[in-house]
Amino acid sequence: MTDSTAIRHLPDHDAFLLTGSGFSYAFAVGADGSLRHLHWGGPLGASDVAALLGDDARDFGSNTWSHPRAHTEELVQHGGRRLDETALKVEFADGVRALDLAYAGHRIAGDELAVTLTDRHYPFDAVLSYRVRPDEGVLERRCELVNRGEHPVVVDRAASASWPLPWRPRWEATWLAGMYAAETQVTRRALGPGRLVLESRRGIPGHAAQPWLALDAGAGDTTGEVWSVALAWSGSWRLVGELAFDGRLHVTAGVNDYDLRLPLAPGTSWTTPVVAGVYTAAGHDDLTDRWHRYERRHVAPRPDTIRPVLYNSWEATFFDVRPESQVELARRAAGLGAELFVVDDGWFAGRDDESAGIGDWTPDARRFPDGLAPLAEEVHRLGMRFGVWVEPESVSPDSELFRAHPDWIFQWPTRPRTLARQTHLLALSRPEVRDHLVTALDGLLSSAPIDALKWDLNRPLTEASDGVDASSPWIAQVEGLYEVIDRVRALHPGVWIESCASGGGRADLGIMSRTEWTWPSDNTDALERLAIQHGYLRAHSPHTMMAWVTDSPTYLTKREIPLRFRFHSAMCGLLGIGGNLATWSTDELAGAAEHVTRYKHIRTTVQFGTVRRLDADAPDDVTALSYQAPDGGQLAVFAFAPSVRHLRRTVLLRLRDLDPAAVYVDADTGARHSGALLMHHGLRVPLVGDYASALVVLDRAP
Repeated sequence: MTDSTAIRHLPDHDAFLLTGSGFSYAFAVGADGSLRHLHWGGPLGASDVAALLGDDARDFGSNTWSHPRAHTEELVQHGGRRLDETALKVEFADGVRALDLAYAGHRIAGDELAVTLTDRHYPFDAVLSYRVRPDEGVLERRCELVNRGEHPVVVDRAASASWPLPWRPRWEATWLAGMYAAETQVTRRALGPGRLVLESRRGIPGHAAQPWLALDAGAGDTTGEVWSVALAWSGSWRLVGELAFDGRLHVTAGVNDYDLRLPLAPGTSWTTPVVAGVYTAAGHDDLTDRWHRYERRHVAPRPDTIRPVLYNSWEATFFDVRPESQVELARRAAGLGAELFVVDDGWFAGRDDESAGIGDWTPDARRFPDGLAPLAEEVHRLGMRFGVWVEPESVSPDSELFRAHPDWIFQWPTRPRTLARQTHLLALSRPEVRDHLVTALDGLLSSAPIDALKWDLNRPLTEASDGVDASSPWIAQVEGLYEVIDRVRALHPGVWIESCASGGGRADLGIMSRTEWTWPSDNTDALERLAIQHGYLRAHSPHTMMAWVTDSPTYLTKREIPLRFRFHSAMCGLLGIGGNLATWSTDELAGAAEHVTRYKHIRTTVQFGTVRRLDADAPDDVTALSYQAPDGGQLAVFAFAPSVRHLRRTVLLRLRDLDPAAVYVDADTGARHSGALLMHHGLRVPLVGDYASALVVLDRAP
């Protein structure tokens, strides 16, 4: 056991001190063998641990009502007098549903620490794992549950970690709430005594909330302490913040215990998904920076590769997918500068509408008698990559796959089968189903030069029984999904994958580790997308956020928005185009090509730069944000207003985190501004009329 610079074992105190950029995390082994939490916050030294051990933060109160307090425990386990929200609960073979875990040893390897807790009576272990990402200031945690005995153990609750926070006089919570077509809306509330419960019971993360939470005591964009956690799990999840009346707060995050009964057979183990925690003393801007760096360096595949300008044909043709119309769209898309052409739903056998065909991933022989290869080759000839839409986890009752294997879906033998978007859910908990999907997708990707998949899912998990596996389907389904994607990527390492689940229903760290980008919402209305994207960017890097320019009016909201506004909104992430280009005028096509060219000039800055929300200093009707290139050499400033009022013709935006001594040159006008002026006075941006938008590009003078 060798201590690293990030993880230190302090034998004099039997304590552990974990340190990364701007934070420390500390806990110790108590006299009774329990793990006592000491600190999560700003950096501390080893000499501070003794002081922490001498500061009894338990505040048990009177003897009559005293009980262990969650904010003092490193793992809050079910049992004894614990009455707070617990992280771990199991049932042993004799019916006992209480744990009594004690420290049994630890192991340090580089930036990772594993601490083993063993039940005092049963051969059962909980191994707490910690991994420090020092440069990003991120702490990853998870828990391995090990049944060393001869009898089964049933896991009823298994959060990945408990996160005690220090006492503060007040707490405010920020999370990303929403619904279908209105995902990731920034929601901020003061916490009172009780429990804030964010969760999904859908088998996917869902549209109602992201598995992400930030907590602070009144922090702003640039000042104040903020603590944040995010769960890397693409299924049902639960995140609870419990605040006691005396101001003590702790958070648990992990898989949802709703309908969870996970059996651990003798000699087996199960490891929870990773939950990551971030602390910053520099406000919500720095919190966003840390999450973005973490995703870019440790989560997303191809982290340094520029994402292409995409065209998707869904809103142009819907289910009427024909080679001749797709080729015409591809020609026009290539003329605009698109680099990836994706055929959405409707290309495969039996898919005239949503009532049939899901599960049979072979081209419709009526429309594609020679398969997809001729279309893919033509797209390649036009200078673009080629992709298709798939929904591998679902199956239509009217499909060859379902007729051959009606037992492969989740269902109760004595209950009606639930359809959602006219499909059932395949049980990826079954190995034969996983093998079939890998074979089917391998066959599809081998049948034509296909470079990308848009991987969709349009239904929740219901009837949670696969008829074979006794393990929890809520766990096995997600682990099965991960296995299928991993195997497909191993067979086709060049393929790019976009994650979609009826829009933003699955955009979490777990799926992001296996896909190049996500689809945040089916709502492509450029105005409503601003709020969706604003929330998404708080937690996720812009190089994972696809955004489309579609027709006006959009098919969901029927709102008419100018082309300029639509492009500027989509250029705040990964630029995609989804309109029916066959109906666009010559002027619209020319204008679109100009916007694509300009996006390519700034896309490294947008996709990998530092994002700043500028709304705080702008009028209430203005949305504004800036992106600064990783080397500081370029800035892209976007501003939007649905309707400019009160004779206002411009807006003054104060930029942040520039070099005050540097000079920044407007790429369009040649105007020169000092960094000091841009930060302390502001950049004047023109905004006039309805659906006003502006993009100002500033280059740092040499």
